[in-house]
Amino acid sequence: MKTIQLTPEQRKDISERRRHAHDRRIYQRLSAPLWSDDGRTREEIAELVGVSTRQVGQWLRIFRNKGLDELCTLHYQGDPGRLGPAQVKRLKQEIEKGVFHNADQIRTWIEASFGVTYSASGVKDLLRRIGASFHKVSGFFWKADVKEQKQFVRKYRRHKREAGPETRRYFVDACHPVWGVDLLYSCWLLVGQRFYVGVGNGRKRLNILGAYSPDDHDYVDLRLTRENITGEQFVKLLEALLAKHPDTGRFLLYLDNARY
Repeated sequence: MKTIQLTPEQRKDISERRRHAHDRRIYQRLSAPLWSDDGRTREEIAELVGVSTRQVGQWLRIFRNKGLDELCTLHYQGDPGRLGPAQVKRLKQEIEKGVFHNADQIRTWIEASFGVTYSASGVKDLLRRIGASFHKVSGFFWKADVKEQKQFVRKYRRHKREAGPETRRYFVDACHPVWGVDLLYSCWLLVGQRFYVGVGNGRKRLNILGAYSPDDHDYVDLRLTRENITGEQFVKLLEALLAKHPDTGRFLLYLDNARY
């Protein structure tokens, strides 16, 4: 069989599709014409993707005769197993909620909801067949505002250009490590789905009020095991900065909207 010869545009299109392929089978299929264009034989491609040379030959014929879209089409969707279509639909709706942190929780839920028992490996095979995957959720900060963030970046860059040698710049904020912090976790989701979990809304001790300079990485903080962070504690942090850098003519501080 002749090797595939791709144009630069075809290579770019195939490479882009392969990079975004969520299904391993699509990734394998798209690799075949790319590697054939690189001069690899069918035997070499088959060894790389773990299929027979006959299968590789079939993929290349599909691409040559029917095009890239047909190569990316999986006509065999698989058997969902012992669950009916309505049960599979309900299971996928439950998965979309991001409530399953491991496959065993899904196995228990299926048995309780439908009276159908799966083994540990069997339920994972089922999840892959219906289009679910295990990955980390995406976090976002509760009070984030994209427009305000862009405005701040412009102001920050202007300050950086205008700051003289007598000016020291610090980001000042509080943190409350370990306690009250929502953690990102991994769970089962549908392929291609992103599940967002809010983070950054904890306010419990230990309380740390710190100042960090992006220019020379200088850092000063107050660590409070019992007291809350107040305006008085903020003044103490300013005094600590001044004591550490007594020759500074101007401190430029970037703050959030905390009441202190």
